[in-house]
Amino acid sequence: MAKAIITQNGTIINYDRLLAVYVDEDLDDDEIILGYDLVGVTGAEKDAEAILLGSYPDEESAENAKANLLRWLQAEAFSTFAVPAAEKGGEV
Repeated sequence: MAKAIITQNGTIINYDRLLAVYVDEDLDDDEIILGYDLVGVTGAEKDAEAILLGSYPDEESAENAKANLLRWLQAEAFSTFAVPAAEKGGEV
């Protein structure tokens, strides 16, 4: 089985589809920050699909989740990573 990532909402993504992972602000219509999203990009085109991997209340939690995901991708040959829920803060 290839590496798979299970998002907070239960979507399963084959990791080899991901070209990039980043943290982005979740803004409301008035551009007020509501939280932070961990996002994966699956294509290099201008309209490439972005996949919401997880949402977090603060930037530190989102960056921790990103770091954990990258560490896992570097260390595991065949495994599944579940993006931590917001209440867990993406911490180790």
